[in-house]
Amino acid sequence: MSDKTEVRVQSLRVSLTSQNRILLLKEKDGALSLPLFVGQFEAEAIVLSLQEIEISRPQPHDLILSAIRSLEGRVRNVEITVMKAATFYAVIELENADGQPVYLDCRPSDAIAVALRAHVPIYVDHNLMQQYGIMPEPDVRTKRKAQNNENEGENEDLSAFSDFLSNF
Repeated sequence: MSDKTEVRVQSLRVSLTSQNRILLLKEKDGALSLPLFVGQFEAEAIVLSLQEIEISRPQPHDLILSAIRSLEGRVRNVEITVMKAATFYAVIELENADGQPVYLDCRPSDAIAVALRAHVPIYVDHNLMQQYGIMPEPDVRTKRKAQNNENEGENEDLSAFSDFLSNF
């Protein structure tokens, strides 16, 4: 496989404008995050995996993992490998009963759901991460707190006004 960057699921968000689900994968040893749009059902499968919620009947990703294990294989890792026509592609790297590698083409959301259930690493092709990764902006609350600390001495004249506002 290619030069790859290990990532972790940072968060799963719902877009307020379109109701799309956005999965953020953050570099394990860095600051870049890769945003991926995922469907509602795929998002739910990922949330179930993240929270390790067991349900009464197997979901498709549980079934895949069960089939792999019943054939004496194992999941080694998953990797988001390429983007074509504005679509990310991924592979699940398996090891068959003979110890040979097997690569399954799949959607990134499915690969991630399987990886989380199998407790294996998630990778992104290094070039993809550099090209499509984003630097998250600081949390607005953190930014405000830092600004307030910087301006603390300058705003002593406004302390009565601040006290007034804090009582609302």
